[in-house]
Amino acid sequence: MAKKSESQKLEAKKADRGNKSISFKSTADVKVSATLIEQIIGQEEAVQITKKAAGQRRNVLLIGEPGTGKSMLGMALAELLPKEKLADIISFPNPNDENMPLIRTIPAGQGRDLIARARIQSMNMFKNQNIILFILVLAAMFAPWWVRSYYKSDIMFTAFFLGGMIFLGAFVIFLNLGKKVEGRIKIPKVIVDNFKKKQSPFYDATGAHAGALLGDVLHDPFQSGGLGTPAHERVVAGMIHKAHMGVLFIDEIATLDAATQQELLSAMQEKKFAITGQSERSAGAMVRTEPVPCDFILVAAGNTETVKHMHPALRSRISGYGYEVFMKDTFPDTQENRSKIVTFVAQEVIKDGKIPHFSKEAVDEIIEEAKRRANRKGHLTLRLRELGGLIRAAGDLAKEKKSAVVTESHVREAKTLARTLEQQIADKYI
Repeated sequence: MAKKSESQKLEAKKADRGNKSISFKSTADVKVSATLIEQIIGQEEAVQITKKAAGQRRNVLLIGEPGTGKSMLGMALAELLPKEKLADIISFPNPNDENMPLIRTIPAGQGRDLIARARIQSMNMFKNQNIILFILVLAAMFAPWWVRSYYKSDIMFTAFFLGGMIFLGAFVIFLNLGKKVEGRIKIPKVIVDNFKKKQSPFYDATGAHAGALLGDVLHDPFQSGGLGTPAHERVVAGMIHKAHMGVLFIDEIATLDAATQQELLSAMQEKKFAITGQSERSAGAMVRTEPVPCDFILVAAGNTETVKHMHPALRSRISGYGYEVFMKDTFPDTQENRSKIVTFVAQEVIKDGKIPHFSKEAVDEIIEEAKRRANRKGHLTLRLRELGGLIRAAGDLAKEKKSAVVTESHVREAKTLARTLEQQIADKYI
């Protein structure tokens, strides 16, 4: 008998994998991974690139249909990043230029301790002032009686006059001391707080306006007359700063205006970006901080039209320092891939936390629906968000009917409940 060629062996291995299946009575018997990267179904190439991007800190552009797992890949990437490099970012007053607050970074979790110590120091100084004021008030109260007793005559007028003057002097001293302390002690502000963060930050900046994305300085209506809030306390970090050493996810990135995309590109190149007021007529527009660290991994997403409308330099930055991935919307209808749909149903049940597990027959019905929605012969859909809607609708029906598990009949009934608006409108005219 002739020996099998390498290509035949490879095809045999693929066939063996295709015959793998999960034996279960209900999805309660199905093992679900605790890590997000292992929960992503049918996007093996994207998963491999995500792992590389996490290891080498590369940017990623994900292009595909809605519901194929783009945001989940972004969250999985953040989960893979090391959290020991996280830092708190602090805004300090600048004694030389109050409109240019100083920016410092310290290890994560230490920012709150720094602020607490500054507040205690401030409170202690005011406490000393209160003691002095209390002593002066006592002196003002008892001075008239001492004067009357000492001179043994009725000189109440003089005594009260003296007491009033002492009290007034104490009040003036208190005000002067208060102003000096206020000018000397200005409590810093934590603008990025990573206290007790268990993993690297993930921020979804989809649809965020320029101030939320790039940072802002709040308007101060009392900016004159000594009543205003110090500039460093009005600084608000943007998502690019909060995502420092983490992941910034932006879906439909082409919807950002050209100027904001250019600013985002600058932040990616420099890995730091100064915060200023976004409104030209605001008092915050006068303030500009020192550059604030923003070393994030950008996971941008969208559909094929997104590529056409992206800022060319921004796309070049992503592709030149990262990866572009096209997300699959279907995969072959093999036994192995059907088993992945089984795992997906179990994941959705656990993630929802409010619906019962699915029987094997109910899962088979979900698989048939995945086959129908693929609109492609011999394939299953990977638009799993839509399929998840059907799973939750069937689970709600089972819950309403007090069923221990979701059955095949629940799934069939849920198909009617989970129809799209277009289907409901079409049914109306049939």
